[in-house]
Amino acid sequence: MNKLIKVDRVCSVDEAKAVEELGAGLIGVPLDPDPRFADRRTVAMELAAEIGASLRTAGLVAMLDLREDPFDGIRRARAIGARLVQPLGGAIPEPQVRAALREAGISIVYAGIEAAHDDDPAWILSRYTTVDDLQAAFFQVDVLPEYRNAWQVLRDESPAYDDELQIDDLNQLARGHDLVAVLDYTPQNVAQIVAALPAFRGVALTLADHATRTDVHFTGYAQALEVLRALRGRG
Repeated sequence: MNKLIKVDRVCSVDEAKAVEELGAGLIGVPLDPDPRFADRRTVAMELAAEIGASLRTAGLVAMLDLREDPFDGIRRARAIGARLVQPLGGAIPEPQVRAALREAGISIVYAGIEAAHDDDPAWILSRYTTVDDLQAAFFQVDVLPEYRNAWQVLRDESPAYDDELQIDDLNQLARGHDLVAVLDYTPQNVAQIVAALPAFRGVALTLADHATRTDVHFTGYAQALEVLRALRGRG
């Protein structure tokens, strides 16, 4: 598959090797806890560096909080060899922080962006389009996070309502911006989703055991492997 595959919240060398072998091109390691999830998926610096060193072809993404001490966050990202950072909560780092990241050769993945069923597509990225020099690698959009069966709703129910978000709206947005989609991926629907979103740069899976919110998509590790196998089988 020629789409980017990104797997977030990878927490061991074994997990990293497994998803890389199944086609993951980017692997996110959580250096700080994400309040959206109720699990222990956070790694120490030493383990994050070990995960990075184990990768043969995939790139490492440092998932961390850049709000309280952003320059320490940059230091940590550099120490583990990450060329991308993913700020928790979709935060936009201050201009001086973005400049420091650029100087360090590190780009930003803006994640945690929600595209709800009743959103005007023009507003989904509105908080980012007014900012100069975002240092953005791409934007990671969680599609219809308020629905556990988001793809079914988007595919089967939304077309009946002109004022709801449509598949065509998402593709149109992706034609103007580098987007990666987060959805309720399963081995049964992932190939169909990829085929329906050709303008998207790729897909992202978020590993988690439990969430603290109902409006976030996540995937257990075992199911994530099955989804990746289904993608690989798609060719």
